[in-house]
Amino acid sequence: MIKVLKNWDEIGECVIKLQDFPGPLHHQPQKNWDLFHFLKIIEQNVEKTMNILDVGATGSPVLEALLSRGYLNLYGIDLRVGLREKFTRIFMNAVHRRDLRILSVYSPIKLKQGDLCNSGYPDNWFSAITSLSVVEHGIHLESYFKEMYRILKPGGILLTSTDFWDIKLETGNLMVCGAPLKIFTPDEIKQALLIAFENGFKKYDVNIPKCLEQCVSFHGIKYTFMFFVLEKI
Repeated sequence: MIKVLKNWDEIGECVIKLQDFPGPLHHQPQKNWDLFHFLKIIEQNVEKTMNILDVGATGSPVLEALLSRGYLNLYGIDLRVGLREKFTRIFMNAVHRRDLRILSVYSPIKLKQGDLCNSGYPDNWFSAITSLSVVEHGIHLESYFKEMYRILKPGGILLTSTDFWDIKLETGNLMVCGAPLKIFTPDEIKQALLIAFENGFKKYDVNIPKCLEQCVSFHGIKYTFMFFVLEKI
């Protein structure tokens, strides 16, 4: 599956649907588009007790949104996961839910500081992995797909969203998260998926929808978002 964010109407529809649940919205309105679709795909394919990982988890509402939908085994990894982040997302979250199991150091959300391309998780551990606008921040794609394939269970799904536009955009010397700003083109997405297929993910015909509106603006550069779904076989 490949989807491209086409216009602000799609964003509005996703925000309205997300508000039907008690979970959080993303602080960036446009990111609620891929957040909604990720949650919908997971609910359709993953049981509540299965392990789910969110990579680049700092600042991402994916785990809390899944918790509000009844998922019980939620993991997050990022290069920087500070004590304040853990306190807010684990301890205070449990207090808000009145979950006294936190007193015995239990939490359905488990955050870890580490490299997503060398995560240290066991083989075949996760039934789903979400990557919400992460791979454009200097991630080595072959290392990414190899590691995601290793830690996914057979039949598990990898959901990856990223910055995107139909043509190559000049980004100058702009840096984001310590890496040059990367906005993928259709050819670059096709190349990324080829790498994924070569590393074991299930192959499918790559048909990338056309862009319509530039829904995202960053330092005067306008583009949109897209996501693709991969399955481990």
